[in-house]
Amino acid sequence: MMRNRCSIALVGVCSFALVAGSPVAATPPAFSNQATAAGVGVSHSTSGFTNPGYSGGACVGDFNRDGFQDFLFLSGGSGNKPDYLFINNGNGTFTNQAAAWGLTAIHKGKGASVGDFNGDGWLDIYVTSAGPTGQGQAPGHNKLYKNSGNNTFTNVATAAGVNAPNPSTQDSWGSTWGDFDHDGDLDLFVAGFSSSGAGNAGNRLFRNNGNETFTDITATIGLFSGVGGIAGFSPRFSDTDNDRWPELVIVGDFKGAGFIGSRYFRNNGGVNFTDLTVSAHVGLEENGMGHTMGDFDNDGRLDWYTTSIYYPPSNWTGNKLYRNIGSHDYSQSALAAGVNNGGYGWGTVAVDFNHDGFLDIAETNGDNSGGPPFGNIQSYLWINDGDMTFTEMALTSGFSHFGAGRCMVQFDYDNDGDEDVILCSNGGPLFLFRNDLDHSQPDTHWLRVFLNTQGHSTLAPDGIGSKVHLTVGAKNYMRAIDNGCTFLGVPELSAHFGLGTATVIDTLTVQWQDGTDTVLTNVPTNQTITITPAVPCTPDVNSDGNVNAADLAVMLGQWGGAGSADLDGDGTVGGGDLAILLGAWGRCP
Repeated sequence: MMRNRCSIALVGVCSFALVAGSPVAATPPAFSNQATAAGVGVSHSTSGFTNPGYSGGACVGDFNRDGFQDFLFLSGGSGNKPDYLFINNGNGTFTNQAAAWGLTAIHKGKGASVGDFNGDGWLDIYVTSAGPTGQGQAPGHNKLYKNSGNNTFTNVATAAGVNAPNPSTQDSWGSTWGDFDHDGDLDLFVAGFSSSGAGNAGNRLFRNNGNETFTDITATIGLFSGVGGIAGFSPRFSDTDNDRWPELVIVGDFKGAGFIGSRYFRNNGGVNFTDLTVSAHVGLEENGMGHTMGDFDNDGRLDWYTTSIYYPPSNWTGNKLYRNIGSHDYSQSALAAGVNNGGYGWGTVAVDFNHDGFLDIAETNGDNSGGPPFGNIQSYLWINDGDMTFTEMALTSGFSHFGAGRCMVQFDYDNDGDEDVILCSNGGPLFLFRNDLDHSQPDTHWLRVFLNTQGHSTLAPDGIGSKVHLTVGAKNYMRAIDNGCTFLGVPELSAHFGLGTATVIDTLTVQWQDGTDTVLTNVPTNQTITITPAVPCTPDVNSDGNVNAADLAVMLGQWGGAGSADLDGDGTVGGGDLAILLGAWGRCP
């Protein structure tokens, strides 16, 4: 395995002074709803298609690459309202720029996801839609908004071949992006179902052709061969066995009612997938809706948390927490952990809200009836106790939401180091929960990592599919950047770590999906950094087909070198000098 010297934005060097910290009790979490103050006090409303009560989505991305996270909120279309594109002003507020950016369609939006599908450096948006308002649901109206890079979007879904995952009916819900075949571009999975239980016509895997078009390969690779109907809501590409090939997991509803529930597919080296749901002891939720993945016990493996309805009179056992014990096997522990009863569960996120080094869980729930047993129920905030048990602290911390919650995604909109939460309601207002963690306390240190793979053809944009590992003394932490759908939405594309009292990270390792690593040492906490992988090992740096002094000049400039370029002392400047420089820089073995 290749280990590269760092190429890192905002930090610039690989070694820093060590500053000691002392352990103290964890600082409690604190939140406040800033929707009105931030200029995003809007609401969702929709109708006119099958199961409109399931909808209400949003997605996060830095769409103008200014260092501040923006987000798209789907209005639902009622009242002829287009969707909202909230561009971050960098001062804690947002401005709706949907019209200026060309997002003027009035439609019945469901969910959205973010990915740079054409590798041009700008984040694009995929939206699932039940079609225009004023008519019944209609297939063929999903949208792929291509980001031009000049503050405009253009819908290219039809030309790209992803406007109608199910040409018979509009049943698309969640979507996600990932490089399942390791060709360096992002593939798309769209989850869907129809209430008649008509198989998997709406669950589709689209392979990126590398030319702004996609091919539906679902049947070609036999993805659902021998697999019953899946009422798909929330898909995700995640590497659960640490072999750098992302598995495909799908949370599905209506288990035992014409469908088989959630599914867990192992990635077979980018060729196809194998359904391991039964042998992995997962897919036990009766009404799977949303999910998240994270290393809740800090053992270096991704665990899987799914939301479902808790209602004992119908033998509905609620949410599931699948602890990854290795070799595609899991131990279900939601009841023991205290996170099984989340009411009528929908969206969820895994975030270290109080920065104690352990991932917490937030979940929203509720139906639209307003009455028992699921009306006007609070959303939940379970704080990780560090031993795979959790303590519920939503209302005491200000994370106060009652009603028909749906999508939930996290992002650090004010760039203060702690993760904030967008919570979308069905037929109700948008909530923007600002994380008000007290950073004056000595146990609230953090690190936020973005990955920049622009120009690296073997790696997916924004490092999707990569993992970031930290070592702090005897403690180890891991976060994955996998663009997963929580429920009808995706969070920001970063790896966020709470680090307690630690003020320095001993070792930071990025495990890139192509098998290479980038290793940094003695990294200070309390900063947002962007890491880039080393460029591919080739001496033809300027790609002119020759190895000569021009390549060496480029390398010397990037390296910061000075003085004579005749590094091997042979009286000429050429490939021998370049080879020495490449080795010294860590670019080639």
